[in-house]
Amino acid sequence: MPFKAPDCPAVKGFIETSFVDWKGNLASVLFTGGCNFRCPFCHNRDLVLNPGGVENVPIEYVVATIRKYKAQWIDKIVVTGGEPTIHMNLYGLIGLLKTEGMKIKLDTNGSNPSVVKGLVNDGLVDCIAMDVKGPLERYSRWCGINVDERKVQESIEFIMNSGVDHYFRMTVVPFLHREEDVYTVAAHLQGAKDFIVQTFRPDITLNTAFSRIRPFSPDKMEQIKVNVSDIISRENVGQREHGQELSISGKTEQEDLYS
Repeated sequence: MPFKAPDCPAVKGFIETSFVDWKGNLASVLFTGGCNFRCPFCHNRDLVLNPGGVENVPIEYVVATIRKYKAQWIDKIVVTGGEPTIHMNLYGLIGLLKTEGMKIKLDTNGSNPSVVKGLVNDGLVDCIAMDVKGPLERYSRWCGINVDERKVQESIEFIMNSGVDHYFRMTVVPFLHREEDVYTVAAHLQGAKDFIVQTFRPDITLNTAFSRIRPFSPDKMEQIKVNVSDIISRENVGQREHGQELSISGKTEQEDLYS
């Protein structure tokens, strides 16, 4: 059918096929520009700080590509950023993708619960991945700006109770996060479908000073993930209530700088 582009956010990046952006699925990935957070460890620096300097991908190209792949084997697309929900015309973009028969996963920082609710209530998203930056009581520390943590909490509660497939993610950054911070977040998210703990990547960071921070070792990250899984699944809730703490290793040199 003839294509007429609706009013929608500029597309700042497009990956035709990805195995890693929608857990357990092959999907295309679409990037919007701009973000209302300034997380110092963010690896999409240009999209956040200078979206106007990133060349647009024509929406006509995106539609032509997903039509081609949908006829073969891809019927899913991830809408990410930046932060997609800062764009009020996001509904036009996701609505367009839906009319093309695509299932939609939304990546969000949870700062705009009204947008998330509207998309879910209108049946426009099939999966949500929300990045939780750290414990809510110090949320502005993780985000680089003053954040209304009540809105973040509102998004968490809505997503967990929405019936929509979902998972939460946290990038663990030595010096910025203590190991205990990860477990605080995990306890807060008990009952969620999944909580994925991600290793910090220092190759590109919004704050260039963070490129000098070494990630936790693979062994330490694996132990953190085991502990998080126990918390999320509630298997160790009774033990922790009786004073038996989960395994928490000693502080690293970088964590001592935090104290």
